[in-house]
Amino acid sequence: MPDFRTQLSVPSHPDSASIAAAYLRELVTLARLPAEQATHLVLAATECFSSIIRCTDAPGDQEPLDLIAILTPRSLTLQIHERGAPFDPSAATAGTLDAPVRGPAWERIRHAVDEARWFNRGSAGMELHLTAHRRDGHVTQHLPETELTAFPHEDPQARAQSYSIRRFRPADAIGVAQCVYRSFGYTYGDADLYYPDRLVHLNETGQLVSLVALDEAGTIVGHLGLERPDLGPIAESSDAAVAPAHRHRHLLERLRAFAEREARGLGIEGLVGYPVTTHPFSQRMDEAIGARLCGVVLGQLPRSTSFKGITTEVSPQRVSTLLYFKYMGAPTPTIVHAPPHHRSMLERLYANLGAPAEFRTPGTATEAGRLVVSLDRQWGFGEVLVEKVGVDTATEIRRALADLCGVAGTEVVYLYLPLGQAGTPELCAGAEAGGFFFSGIGPRFAKDGDALCLQYIGGELDTRLLQIASPFGRELLDYVTAERTRVRG
Repeated sequence: MPDFRTQLSVPSHPDSASIAAAYLRELVTLARLPAEQATHLVLAATECFSSIIRCTDAPGDQEPLDLIAILTPRSLTLQIHERGAPFDPSAATAGTLDAPVRGPAWERIRHAVDEARWFNRGSAGMELHLTAHRRDGHVTQHLPETELTAFPHEDPQARAQSYSIRRFRPADAIGVAQCVYRSFGYTYGDADLYYPDRLVHLNETGQLVSLVALDEAGTIVGHLGLERPDLGPIAESSDAAVAPAHRHRHLLERLRAFAEREARGLGIEGLVGYPVTTHPFSQRMDEAIGARLCGVVLGQLPRSTSFKGITTEVSPQRVSTLLYFKYMGAPTPTIVHAPPHHRSMLERLYANLGAPAEFRTPGTATEAGRLVVSLDRQWGFGEVLVEKVGVDTATEIRRALADLCGVAGTEVVYLYLPLGQAGTPELCAGAEAGGFFFSGIGPRFAKDGDALCLQYIGGELDTRLLQIASPFGRELLDYVTAERTRVRG
């Protein structure tokens, strides 16, 4: 099914809000969203629309506002494009940066959407994207209960046999969703894997490259995905599932080797992995296949994340991961403007990656910046990606943190600064003054090279509970923990 895309352009005038609301009501009906979610989404988007109008220049001086809707089997995304002066999304809810007021629009966003992103484009204006996932088409609606029972973990291994590994086909979608459901129940974090129509759509668009393992009967017994939501130069290796009766036969290793061949064929420069710290097994696998440690990601996954056959108790805190990266070819030299107090650790991380880095002298930003802020309710964290460091970027980061934590209620926010830009060291110091702390390097995470990774943790998180497989991993965790203590002090 191709994307269904519509667009409505209206004057930047308060009276346009009623037109926008009627347009939005028709869209949520078309998407078959549950009544409560649909109501919240229409009210939230309409109020945001009105807020954008209030925050622009004097009436009659602005460009029209564009409302764009994109309906796919996965979701309904509503976009509001303001092409005049930049819109500050915190202005509708924040009396001051340090004491945000929880306004109705952002409260509704918190309950109505699964993902929210706002883009500060500088002189090109502002965009707000609200995405609500569609709930129909779950695997439980495709198969009878008898075919959805959990895999018996105590059963003996399946008989010895040969397996085939290949690229996903549309007819595989129900089998993949069934394999994931029987492996994890409702606990797996990536909800897309439970919806066959979403799997087909994501693979058709290239946002997900699924690889499957089949036994001799043609049953899907394993899956591994390459996630590339923006079709960029890197992909995340994730969504791994192998039926218990077929484990210990190196199917995951074969899937990973096949995935790397597919990645090179697609021109992907590198693969990202986030092995958990609840156990050391996945970290050892990343090390074994040649991926290299470059970061610590505290609190990335919800407490409810389950590891059947490995852990039985609910985690006492959000689950942390490590950041691993593997280049698909010889890494090209990258320019690095390192904050002086982190240079030594950055040099060690680049040496561990085996990547050449040219360290240059820091500078100062002189123009307006650009950044993207996102909220992911499914995983429970926010992200701030700085595209261009500007004189206003430190303030924008503080506003984003206030919105994500004070309004949306997230406890974890990840910040990515472009190491290729001379103003990053000064911006890093400003971000650390606001509570962010060092967490590593994101190779190719920025449009112009690598990113300096920082993060903010609003609640408590005990790093002593993390299981780390390698000595260097322990050193890096100690460094990150010390930095967290320093910025909090």
